[in-house]
Amino acid sequence: MKSGRLCAAVLLALAVTRSAHAQTSVGALGYVTFGSVALGADDTFEAVAGKSNAPSVGVGAAVTGLWKRVFVDVSYSRQWLDGERVFVSNGAVFPLGIPLSVAFEPLDAAVGWRFRAGPVMPYAGAGVSSIKYTETGDFAQQGDDVDERKTGGLVLAGVDVPIGRWFLLGAELRYRAVTGVLGDSGASAAFGEDQLGGVSYAVRVSVGR
Repeated sequence: MKSGRLCAAVLLALAVTRSAHAQTSVGALGYVTFGSVALGADDTFEAVAGKSNAPSVGVGAAVTGLWKRVFVDVSYSRQWLDGERVFVSNGAVFPLGIPLSVAFEPLDAAVGWRFRAGPVMPYAGAGVSSIKYTETGDFAQQGDDVDERKTGGLVLAGVDVPIGRWFLLGAELRYRAVTGVLGDSGASAAFGEDQLGGVSYAVRVSVGR
């Protein structure tokens, strides 16, 4: 008797869940990204690493269809560069021969809207980005290394194309405007740059509906 009631309860729960899903069309996506970021403090990182573009990998998840075509997106990514400490005087850069590694770890949260254009699904959104910035070097004295996190604004735009029932292939741009770490000392102060964020562009592979 108890097993019969349990089966009936399970069937009822499944029916309600299916009905709610049909009415709201709520879906979920998990994704990975591979790309690059053009750092806002370009002169600073050109001096330190010889380039201002850093490779980027990330993971994220989105809940879609919360209301019409509204989605909520949360993601984590990591970008990194290797270079050396430098001294800057009157715009001239003098390498010090001390290896230096820097890393950026943005944690993004955004709300946006997904569009429909045939099989193509563009989307756009805005939110906040909290970036953890770390800077470590050999022979570092107290206060030389950096480990800080700051938060700022985020805008994003992209497009997904279905490749099968459960997978989507897309491209995405994100702009992060985060300050408060760079600009007080070192090369960034010499160049007058305080922008920790920048423009990231990535290929995105998603699974879900």
